[in-house]
Amino acid sequence: MRILPMGALCAASLALTACNTPANQGAATEGQEVEWIGPEGPEPYDPEVTRDRRLAGDVLADIDKSLRIWNNILLTGSTAKDGSTLNIVEADLRRKVNAKRPLLLEQLETGPPINRQIAATSLGFSSSSDTLGPLVGALRDDSPDVVANVLLGLSILADPDTPRIPIAEKLEDVAQPFPVRNNAARALRAVGLNNLNEADRAATMRAGRAALGDANEGLRPSGAIILAEVMDTESISALARALMDPTPLVARAASRALARIGSVDSRFEGQAARALTAALELVDDDSVRPSILKDLQVLAGKNYGDNVEEWVRYAQKLP
Repeated sequence: MRILPMGALCAASLALTACNTPANQGAATEGQEVEWIGPEGPEPYDPEVTRDRRLAGDVLADIDKSLRIWNNILLTGSTAKDGSTLNIVEADLRRKVNAKRPLLLEQLETGPPINRQIAATSLGFSSSSDTLGPLVGALRDDSPDVVANVLLGLSILADPDTPRIPIAEKLEDVAQPFPVRNNAARALRAVGLNNLNEADRAATMRAGRAALGDANEGLRPSGAIILAEVMDTESISALARALMDPTPLVARAASRALARIGSVDSRFEGQAARALTAALELVDDDSVRPSILKDLQVLAGKNYGDNVEEWVRYAQKLP
């Protein structure tokens, strides 16, 4: 369930609020005729329907509370105690979700938007492949908030059989709001990007390149990481340019990406090393330069410390 970070990326915030009533209709402006959209007459009283709606609201409110605690730990937790608390909260969520999985699946498909949001994220904790199909289907939901939480749910589920293309398309689509694209990047990494078929790899590379070049600095680190994980060697030049990104997090992600590509495929070690050593003489950010030096050590399997001349000699000797 964990995503092993290649960069210091924070978890996406959840758009979750417990509610078991439909969204309010917009208020009419002065002089506007109000059109009633609903049944022509009152619905007959059905105690079972009323009970079911109340049950759904209670269940979702309880799960939403746990999800908020979980998200807050991810965003702020850093100690071993917080890690232990996270494990407890996740175990409790799995228990609650699996106990009410049929109800959550129903709400994902037919509930009001806020209920669909909560159901989408919570179903990721089911650890069941039976929830994969409904979650992927919910990527077509007309609410961006629901889609963002569906993607978060898919990242938590982390099922290796998850289709990559519809997720990559969300990341590549610049018309999508940031939470959707950010969670799409998270989901792609969570489901794994090794040994992809040709179509999945092509879609993922397009999405990673779009993210790396995006105007939103929050997406560019994810783009660098994704390109490294799919071993997009054609993006080495773009990653080298990203070392000069004004946002340190982006530059550090690009450095880590270059080191990974060069380490995994020795044919590109020279290109990666020369890009990193060239950046050493240009960057002056205290947080970027140490990262580049550390990544060079990983790439080279040796340590020349802060001696730029030695690093340059190492890089220039490589093919």
